[in-house]
Amino acid sequence: MNYSIAIASHQRIDMLADKTLKYLTHHNIKPESIYIFVSPESYETYKNKFIDYNVILSKNNILDTRNHIIEYFDEGHKIVEIDDDLNCIQTTKKGTENERINDLDGFINSSFDTLGPIGLWGLNSNTNNFFATGDDKFGLYSIINSFLGYYNDKDIKLAVPEKEDFDRVCQFHLKELPILKRCGYGISTRYWKNKGGIQARYNFEQRVIVQKESADILSLKYPDLVYQRKRKNGIVDIRFRLKKKSNQNHHKKKI
Repeated sequence: MNYSIAIASHQRIDMLADKTLKYLTHHNIKPESIYIFVSPESYETYKNKFIDYNVILSKNNILDTRNHIIEYFDEGHKIVEIDDDLNCIQTTKKGTENERINDLDGFINSSFDTLGPIGLWGLNSNTNNFFATGDDKFGLYSIINSFLGYYNDKDIKLAVPEKEDFDRVCQFHLKELPILKRCGYGISTRYWKNKGGIQARYNFEQRVIVQKESADILSLKYPDLVYQRKRKNGIVDIRFRLKKKSNQNHHKKKI
């Protein structure tokens, strides 16, 4: 394989084994291609459990861990970041019944091929196909950290405690790097509900505060690109102001 799988994990050793790693094993993704970035307090437990995998001593929070992933791999290397509680990837297109993809490696390679020699790609954040067009789109779209791929760019420095996926998209966009959203595919997982991970760091009320702080930082940092929208439960979401196409043909040279 010419890419590496990077998984950030904290206090989810059983969930990681039962979900993401089980899914990757089902698709014959080899352990030597999988790098598990683990918080210091979880490191020894993970290292003893996942002896066939690359278990990396990482940082105490998700922001620093995602930046560690960028620092760890070589410039231009193909990275696929996956959350530790992934169920599967499904096809999503309105009017068509969802199906699990049957060749994950082929899907990842085709996503990089469609993207081109540089940039960022991702999927729909869920498997709800009511609004799913099923198309591949280039532009300023949300690319969720739960499952995404990119050519490593060490100039990218994420700077918000949450919503760091929006920070990543804005930085790729401002560098005029292509951003591909594969709207024919969605991520099956349980956001905010699985124990461990960020949920082990703070409760719902505390997370609402952190989400708002992150949204405020992004709004100040990228006033022309993003705005805020508040849900009934108090969570503040980030939305993009425009759908300007990213330049998928801007960089032709292989890194």
